[in-house]
Amino acid sequence: MAEGNIAADQLRLFIERIERLEEEKKGIADDIRDVYSEAKSQGYDAKIMRQIVRLRKMSARP
Repeated sequence: MAEGNIAADQLRLFIERIERLEEEKKGIADDIRDVYSEAKSQGYDAKIMRQIVRLRKMSARP
């Protein structure tokens, strides 16, 4: 039955890692939103900025 415990522990560790990464992802998304908000408050168009980011991402692909 030790193999079952090892598998259960591995699964738990995978789930915990995913949960931590999801939290980090949420934090990063919040930071990005803050940057767009700050830029908007300074007079920049966040919609256009998002399009530029999207285009730059596309041109960076090999």
